[in-house]
Amino acid sequence: MRLFLYAILLTLFVQCQTKTQSENLNPALVSSGEYISLSLDDSTSNISTGYQYFDAGEREFFFNLIWESNTLQVYDLSSGNKIKSLSFEAEGPSGVGDVFAFHVHSLDSIFLFSPPFGQRFHLANLEGQILKKFEYEIPEGGGSAFVHNAFMISPPVLEGSKLAVNHRFPQNMRELTGEKLAGQSFGYQIDLSTGETEYFAHLYPNDYLTSGLKSVDFSRAQGKNQIVYSLVGDHRVFVASSFEEEWKSVIAKSQFLDEALPSFNADAVYEEFQSYAFSSSRYGSILFDPYREVYYRIAFPTLSEASIADIRSLGNALGPFVVMVLDSDLKVITEKKFESGKYHPDNVFVGKKGLYLSLQHPNNPENREEEMQFELIELR
Repeated sequence: MRLFLYAILLTLFVQCQTKTQSENLNPALVSSGEYISLSLDDSTSNISTGYQYFDAGEREFFFNLIWESNTLQVYDLSSGNKIKSLSFEAEGPSGVGDVFAFHVHSLDSIFLFSPPFGQRFHLANLEGQILKKFEYEIPEGGGSAFVHNAFMISPPVLEGSKLAVNHRFPQNMRELTGEKLAGQSFGYQIDLSTGETEYFAHLYPNDYLTSGLKSVDFSRAQGKNQIVYSLVGDHRVFVASSFEEEWKSVIAKSQFLDEALPSFNADAVYEEFQSYAFSSSRYGSILFDPYREVYYRIAFPTLSEASIADIRSLGNALGPFVVMVLDSDLKVITEKKFESGKYHPDNVFVGKKGLYLSLQHPNNPENREEEMQFELIELR
């Protein structure tokens, strides 16, 4: 009898272990019902055009940029209250120009970037004091440093005295060829002590435009000992161990996107290009989660029934989107499609607990103008 009971217990134990292992091998993204709400004043939109989450150890902060007033707001995530408002002068001896984007490296090192032209940027602290102005050389054939906190997110990376930034090389999209594109780097490093620049060894793939013209926009994520790129019109992601090493490609396709990603013709009229940009299969930002060591890749399925009126409104009323999860080897381990009407995927960030999606979709009945709300999406 004891042997019989032992055999039953052993069988149950093995089944439980197998089930647990199976569950661990098949994680899923789950809307948790846990929210963060930031209290806004009358002059602050609940959809941010520039933001960053910052983990300061015991405290978590949310930085929000107001273009119109050249102001950087600082919120305490635990209370949802604004604790600071840093206003920067555009002109004069201490002027920084119009602040287009920013990067919080530390609470005493906040980089401020002007619109994507010019050859300077500034360093400020949490008191709003300008600590230093940096001037740099634009490398031959390149464009100014391009930093954006809400579109194809690619945070600058500071390594020693070198700051890595993306750029937008001078281009006429209608005249671009695969040969011209293949010689272009994704960005460059700026030596903060000398202003000298050096291109990344990471060039656009030479077959990117094989099927026709595509957006050359991309997102970059700094992972653990690796750099990962996601292009708008490519199922692959591109990974390198450093900015000096060449990348290798890895297939990371969403099951919800078209097998053949779309392109557009050089003579496309405005409506055709709008359809390509807002209602066709494409990839958005890629974000690294340092707490779980995974990547989140945003993707947008084709809207085959979208009218011209729908397409024109998609900038403010985005359609369905997909969140993919890639492991450290860039293998897709799960993905989830979110239908339109609740979340706004242009406002998304990674926190200690997981991924946070904005609830500020215009069609969301829970959308409140006086609050900026995010729901935690957990990887379980």
